[in-house]
Amino acid sequence: MKNKITIPITERKIKKVTVLYLVRHGQTDWNKENRCQGRIDTELNSEGILQAEAIAQRLAGENIDVIYSSALKRAYTTAEIINRKLSRELVRNEALNEIDFGEWEGLTFEEMRKRPDYSYEQWRLMPHLVTFPGGEKSLKNVQDRAMKFVNEIIEKHNGNNILIVSHGGVIKLIILGMLGIGLEAYNKFFIANASLSIVVIESDRAFLRTLNDTCHIKNLITAKS
Repeated sequence: MKNKITIPITERKIKKVTVLYLVRHGQTDWNKENRCQGRIDTELNSEGILQAEAIAQRLAGENIDVIYSSALKRAYTTAEIINRKLSRELVRNEALNEIDFGEWEGLTFEEMRKRPDYSYEQWRLMPHLVTFPGGEKSLKNVQDRAMKFVNEIIEKHNGNNILIVSHGGVIKLIILGMLGIGLEAYNKFFIANASLSIVVIESDRAFLRTLNDTCHIKNLITAKS
């Protein structure tokens, strides 16, 4: 039996166009401090709440059918704020939780850089080869558990618009998995707080329609100034 994580898009049971809306959670204090969060259950700060309200307003014009969220507070609170506008079924699932970075969590990126035993430079340049000390085994392991769940909900909600509220690392892994791009490309692009990325799945292909769109955040900043 083929592993659903790696099966070609042409062999998935997709009969209608299905759209994934991928939203990263709003800002936390640790985001602001450039600290590695991972599984640490941080909460949105005041700016993050405003960002969540901005993406909620942005998504109000989209025909979202169902919302899935990471179980971590920063993502689930973002999803709840969005759902005040959308009033859809909201399901939280740990498969969408951020990467478990183990001993890296709580450290600033500069602190990580100073620890030669943490392989920070390898993480920057060859992330697919890194093992997280005290955390998840590799990016491949994280992608496997996230994509297993994503493929299940794509089949369940065939032909629907699915909103996923998650984390920067997991969203990147979902995008790479859907497009069939290798994990060595993990650090080739960035996913900002409260950004929107959109993947469209057809019967014979998946393609990226939007990547890291933050125009709603820029509008928020303009309105505040």
